[in-house]
Amino acid sequence: MKFELVDRQGYIPDLVYGEAGQELACFVPDSYKWQQIAYNNGEGDVLIDGHTWRFFFAQEGIGVKLIDGIVTLKEAESFLSAVKIKIWGEKNQQVQMFIAGTTPR
Repeated sequence: MKFELVDRQGYIPDLVYGEAGQELACFVPDSYKWQQIAYNNGEGDVLIDGHTWRFFFAQEGIGVKLIDGIVTLKEAESFLSAVKIKIWGEKNQQVQMFIAGTTPR
């Protein structure tokens, strides 16, 4: 599953990356236990509850992709909502969540 978090105004706040080995802390909600398993140039993978999630910059916002593991759509929505709050804050009403993908050929 791949998702995008997009602000209607195209705004992405300045992200404050964590220390070495924890750079992706700016994406992961504080309530989740996680381990960073890959990082490169502001993007990378984290392990949360046995699931690998990738954070990256998408064309219009922040991309979040479930790389390994299975979650329900409700679980994914809950996680993405927490990521949205972590990045844009609780009061921001301009950010939309999309399921992203490519058109079959």
